[in-house]
Formats: sequence, C-alpha cells, structure tokens
Amino acid sequence: MKFFPTIATLSIFLPLSIAMGPCDQWTQGEAHSTNWIHAVDNIDIVDVELARMGSSGLLFVSREVPTKWGSLNILLNGVPPGDDYYFVFLNVTHGVVYSVSERFTILDSSTASANSSAVLAPDASKPTVTVTGSPGPLQTWGTTFGPQAAGAVSLWSGLADGRTTLTIASALLSAALGGVMLVL
Repeated sequence: MKFFPTIATLSIFLPLSIAMGPCDQWTQGEAHSTNWIHAVDNIDIVDVELARMGSSGLLFVSREVPTKWGSLNILLNGVPPGDDYYFVFLNVTHGVVYSVSERFTILDSSTASANSSAVLAPDASKPTVTVTGSPGPLQTWGTTFGPQAAGAVSLWSGLADGRTTLTIASALLSAALGGVMLVL
C-alpha cells in the first residue's frame, strides 16, 4: 500500500481593502488618510499597526477602530524614514490578519517631495491618531477607541427600560429560589 502526501492549499480572503491614495509617499508632521472598504459584515473593529520590512518591530497605531468608519487620519511624528512600511489591519486578540496595505514610503519633513501633496487629504469627520517614535518593545497603542465607538451598547443603558430591569430581577430571583430549593 502506497501513501501519497497530500498537498494542502491555503486560501486567504482579505475582508478589508486598503487605499493609500494616489501616491505612496507620506511625510512626517502631516496628517494622512488611510481608507478601507469593509467587505465582511461580522468584523466590527480592527486594530491598525504600522510595520516595517527592513527592521523588526511594529508601531501600534490604533486599537479597536470601527470598520464602519471607512477611514482614519494618521499623523506621523518622529517615525524613522524608510521606503519599506506597510499597514496591517488585524485582530490582536485572536491574531487574525484581515488585510495588509501596499508598501509605501515615509519621508522626513526636510526631504519631502512634490508628490507628497497628492496623498489623500485628511477626512475632517474622522479622528486623527498620532504615531510617534520608532518601534520598540515598550511601545503602546496611539489610541484605543473601544467598543462604544463601533456602536456597542453598554450594559447599563438598557436598564432604563422597565421590561429589561424586570427581566433581570426575575432571573436573579429565580436563580436564588432555585438555589434555596436545592439546599432544602
């Protein structure tokens, strides 16, 4: 009996499409907009990281960004210039990568080219996240938006409704009575 090895194939579906704008150069000290198209309904928030291929380390841009926003403004301050940066959109809790941008360049403000003015203008209706410094093990997230930014409702906001309060109270009373009956 012969056994033939099975070749596994891996298909990756990226539910976010990232648009960097008409040029691939960003300049220090200027706010830039990164846009995405949300293609899957069950992904409400993403974490955004800035990675560099030529050196190890990540810059944590923003945590829990609502995907319904479609864009985020990013201001770069003191990020080392280079031509090997890319954005990673992922869920850091589960380690799932949703999408990776095209490679782009970050220029120092003194060496900015004429092309840097062609980037997407910042969207005034979206927040601006500031990314500062170079990658390091003690680096923290630039901004954490949290689930309320994605439209989640806090637990206590539903208690204003009398039916919700009555349901919770009766469930707790039933659990307490069940525990008493179990002991007796």
